[in-house]
Amino acid sequence: MSSIIYVVPWAICDTDSVYINKVDSTTVAAPEKGAEVWDWCIRDVIPNPDKRSKDIFAVIDVYNGYKEKLNEKGMSVFSLNNSAEKLADYGFTKATDTEAAFIRERVMKLGTKKKK
Repeated sequence: MSSIIYVVPWAICDTDSVYINKVDSTTVAAPEKGAEVWDWCIRDVIPNPDKRSKDIFAVIDVYNGYKEKLNEKGMSVFSLNNSAEKLADYGFTKATDTEAAFIRERVMKLGTKKKK
């Protein structure tokens, strides 16, 4: 049985952590790029880099989702409610160190760039 794992980039509210929300794929529809999730939108849908797993990572973008919608209306972003407490209200938990490292390196491909 596979799961959909919603990944929230840690920079939204906590610079050291990755927050995730694991959802059983049999209970929810498959995520689609650009779809709304709570007050945000899905930036990318990425299959698990570990080919043995059927998990899907949906990377949620809290900034651009707001910006695009508000720009269409001629409005600007004043503040965002993206605190760790709000994430907890939506069922997100802090990823373990192992999960966070896997997500940063293998899923989001962060930290793989060579420094100049």
